[in-house]
Amino acid sequence: MSSSANVANIAAVRAVRQALRLFVEEVNSALITLDLEARRPIEWIEHDRTQYWPREMRKASDWVSEARLALQRCELTIDVDHRKTCYDEKKQLEKAKRRLHLSEDKIRAVKRWRLEVRKEVEEFQVQVAKLQRYLETDFERAIAQLDRMAQSLEKYIEVSAPPSSDSVPPPSSSSDPSAAGDTP
Repeated sequence: MSSSANVANIAAVRAVRQALRLFVEEVNSALITLDLEARRPIEWIEHDRTQYWPREMRKASDWVSEARLALQRCELTIDVDHRKTCYDEKKQLEKAKRRLHLSEDKIRAVKRWRLEVRKEVEEFQVQVAKLQRYLETDFERAIAQLDRMAQSLEKYIEVSAPPSSDSVPPPSSSSDPSAAGDTP
């Protein structure tokens, strides 16, 4: 296998270098955006939901108390002859209890998801850090290597290029008497 390269355009090497540099900048920008987006669910769970559901549980607990009182009042006013069943009050109490249980379940779920989301975000941030290190080390080495390659190729072209007719005087023959310096 040959270890030589067929480079026809040094500007192409510089263009690849510039494209890599632009790529690294865009990826770093995207990683910053992803990091910010990854924090949003944590903030939502830890700040919004951890306050919302306990507040809802207090409201539901108050509704249960009110519904129980309403049911007790209804049962106290039952006329034995009319057999009032307090159907509406019982339904309201059941609805308030369901809301209280839902709030309790949501509080437990928020605690569980808070840990899960935090764990997943931390794992994501580890992967982002690995990618950033890769960009900072390997890509920077690749860009530096492309710089060295372009410089070496330019030096090679300068050394191996035939001399131009403008920079070198025409060869003179030392045996020619008119070339000695006396020209009319």
